[in-house]
Amino acid sequence: MYTYRRRARIDAGSIFFIVIFLMASAVIGYFAFTDKGKFWDILPFICIPVIIISLILVIVNFARRTKAGTFFVLFFLLSVVGLIMSSFFGPLALINDAEKSFDNKNYEDSINYYKTVLDNYPGSRHANTALKNISFAYFSNKNYMEAINSFNKAIELEIISNNDLEIKKVLEECYIRSAERYYKNNKYASSAENYFEAVIILEDIKNNFPDTNEAFIAEYKIPEYLYRAASDFNKVKNWDRSIECLEKIIREYNDSDYFSNACHLLLDTYIKKSRELILDNNYQKGVEEFLKVLDLDTTGYIHNNISDYQKQMIFSNIPPDILKKIAKDNYNSGSYKKSLFLCEIITGYNTEIEEDIAPLLVDSKLKLISSSDYKLLEQPAPLRRFWGSKKSILVIENNTEFDLAMYLKGPEYKMIKIEKNSSQEIEITPGTYKTAMDSNNTDILPYYGEIAYEEGQKYLVEYSI
Repeated sequence: MYTYRRRARIDAGSIFFIVIFLMASAVIGYFAFTDKGKFWDILPFICIPVIIISLILVIVNFARRTKAGTFFVLFFLLSVVGLIMSSFFGPLALINDAEKSFDNKNYEDSINYYKTVLDNYPGSRHANTALKNISFAYFSNKNYMEAINSFNKAIELEIISNNDLEIKKVLEECYIRSAERYYKNNKYASSAENYFEAVIILEDIKNNFPDTNEAFIAEYKIPEYLYRAASDFNKVKNWDRSIECLEKIIREYNDSDYFSNACHLLLDTYIKKSRELILDNNYQKGVEEFLKVLDLDTTGYIHNNISDYQKQMIFSNIPPDILKKIAKDNYNSGSYKKSLFLCEIITGYNTEIEEDIAPLLVDSKLKLISSSDYKLLEQPAPLRRFWGSKKSILVIENNTEFDLAMYLKGPEYKMIKIEKNSSQEIEITPGTYKTAMDSNNTDILPYYGEIAYEEGQKYLVEYSI
């Protein structure tokens, strides 16, 4: 005969697990409202052990016919539902869908899935994966600026290594493609900035991966991108940034195909910047900026490339007193080339003050020649004595195919110009002169020396360079 047995009471062990499961449910509920990303992250990790433990406890408690079995059935069912939900919903499911779309080259869908993870589940452990992978999805979809922003954010958060050569190559291409796109849309400032950013990456590759093929290629790409950046900065009148790029080419890549073009553009940029300053009545700064052109001589790009029109455009309306002051400042600081250049400009546009500026002009020229290579100027023998004047007579014969200029510093200052295949006779005050003779042919060394001229003597100085 069947005997009815009453259900056993819930034992302490079951009560312990019920409390644990309720606390786990409370934790899940808390994250469901505060951080959905963490909610979906911890859901499978809580559900799986609850399923296993609940299933065991269900069997034990039903075998013992305790009321706790019902509770564990409920926990088991809820955990199974939670585990199934985590497979079809939440960030992990979105990541899986994004990766499938990417593999199928549906980059737009892939981006949308990753964006959903980043926007809705920023606290999830899958958010880092989404940020890294969306960068490549943007790149593959030719969304270059978005790719740049994502890559840089991932690098900043150390999700992607900043020392990864492949990442640097991708970033460099992103900047170049963005620059080209901006250029086509006449957004020259943005184009220039992106070219410059590409240069920074290429220099990083060249310096930190010197033995790679990419470093070899970077050596050729850098001057090209610097020149493009400079040209675009020029278009928006950002003279300083343009000059920065061009000077870098001239200073560090003087054997590149862009060296000559960089010199031409730098000359033009100096002049444009100078002109802008002078039109704003900032004469001092404008002249100083223009004088930087003369520093190009050290690169082999002679400042004689400056046209008369360009000189007139800059200097014709500047008061000569201001130019003279700037010339003196340069002389006192040892910049004799710049001082001489300004003196010649002053006399060219203000012939009436030629005598006043002559000492500074001659001094600058003599200092410049004596501090460089020159041929020694020999003392000429007197031709004959003459009477009736307390002067010396100097006959200069130019038997060359070049125009000459003679500079005298002594009892008086003189600058004498002698055209090619001609002669000139002048009177000078007797005495000892520091003397220089220079031609308009830059391939020929000038002459320099100290010459003494006696009173009442005539001298022949013959040049056959």
